[in-house]
Amino acid sequence: MSITFINDFQKQVFKILSEDDQISASVSKIYFGAVQDGKCPFLLISIQKAEELSLHVAQIYSVEFKISAYAKDHHHSLLVSLADRVVFVLNNTEILFDNYSVSGIKANQITFEKAKDLVLNKLSISYKALIKRKNDE
Repeated sequence: MSITFINDFQKQVFKILSEDDQISASVSKIYFGAVQDGKCPFLLISIQKAEELSLHVAQIYSVEFKISAYAKDHHHSLLVSLADRVVFVLNNTEILFDNYSVSGIKANQITFEKAKDLVLNKLSISYKALIKRKNDE
């Protein structure tokens, strides 16, 4: 399994979300990794797990990832509308990159965490995507 394609997939998700006018107007920044002192509200895209499911004739990968939205405590409604928009955009966009295409993508869990530090609330959407490598013909 190529680790590069996982990074390329993460970049493609970043590009799709950052090019959406409603999302880019709602967040200060979209991050890939650990965030320290991020300007709120912001999104964080993190890969959780990648698994190869290849068959004899097809290279198929399962990628689990999470998109988390962070906002100050009084912006709960912003987190909800932002999460709705992220789900809509990813479900209605064909994701193609290099020699790969996303065959299916599904938001399978949404969690909300009230601010423990009394500063930031977090709404996370866990996704699972099936990615297929196109045949080199």
